[in-house]
Amino acid sequence: MRSATTSTALVTAVLSLGLAAGGASAAPAARVSPTTVAAGGTVTIQVSCDTGTAPAVAATSQAFADGTVTLRRTQGTVYTGTAAIAPAGNFTSGGPDPVGRLSEWSVDGACPDGGRFRAGFTVDRGR
Repeated sequence: MRSATTSTALVTAVLSLGLAAGGASAAPAARVSPTTVAAGGTVTIQVSCDTGTAPAVAATSQAFADGTVTLRRTQGTVYTGTAAIAPAGNFTSGGPDPVGRLSEWSVDGACPDGGRFRAGFTVDRGR
């Protein structure tokens, strides 16, 4: 009889741990639109954080003309902003860091609760 009680207690404990782990926060969701942009164009960045009362967060990318843009809280814990992409001359096929006509980049940042976000996009530097 004791083994049945122990087994029931063990199953209850495991299920409780599983439910508690399921309530853990997920990584922030980030997206860039459009996913492919011409050099010199603009992209919109949208990030959904787990929590957020801060009015703004920063997003950075080496492909941005200014390197960093401010994302403003637009609804609940969603932050949105627009970034200008560097001109075509910044994306060269020669030099120490050559890129092809199409090059992959990322935008990175942190939500107010410290959760990190990252999203990818492609820059088309043209011919």
